[in-house]
Amino acid sequence: MTGNRILDELPSAAQRTLHRWQVALSAGERVLQQGGPISQVVFPSSAVCALVVELDSGEQAETATVGREGFIGVPLVLGEHVSDANGVVQVPGDAYRLPAKGVLDLCKEHEPFRRALFGYSAYRLHLATRSVACNSFHSILQRLARWLLIVHDRVGRSDFRLTHEGLSAMLAATRPRVSQAAARLKGEGIIDYRRGAIRIVDRARLEAIACECYARTRRLYPAMS
Repeated sequence: MTGNRILDELPSAAQRTLHRWQVALSAGERVLQQGGPISQVVFPSSAVCALVVELDSGEQAETATVGREGFIGVPLVLGEHVSDANGVVQVPGDAYRLPAKGVLDLCKEHEPFRRALFGYSAYRLHLATRSVACNSFHSILQRLARWLLIVHDRVGRSDFRLTHEGLSAMLAATRPRVSQAAARLKGEGIIDYRRGAIRIVDRARLEAIACECYARTRRLYPAMS
């Protein structure tokens, strides 16, 4: 098994050939350039990446968080070869970086892999739609709780490295607002953080604070259950 839910749909023989494409991703590393060609597709196994749209003003907003359940390069599968967002590593870890042509070839050869690619692509379209309403109507505290749960699901452990700057970009909020929300969660004993490391102490209470979007989107994609 590769550790990535999409790649795991490939036959065992095909999975064994993927080791040459395994890479270690560093925090802050850009794996996809907005407006640039999609020449490679990234399948995280232990890393977590974010897709971020950057405006001409320099302001940024997250459109999706991608971990072991998915891949970065959805437009390619849908017939578009130019990226509409930046792909940035938020939590360092391992991934598979496959050539775009190789992914399309595997898609033609293996039906379960193709179904997994398109199933995840449909899920991502839902996430993009949902995020508009979430960012418009839910509080920064609710969205922070939701995002921490999303990362927790993907890394599979309660502690991970993440800075307030990174959180600010993901939540499309200023660092002071994010710091204030994080301080409240820490003060209530729900999370702990220091020197860029966050630890989830009480997941049940974090779920109670998170907005409805977390539970709704999680139910839509069985790979995250």
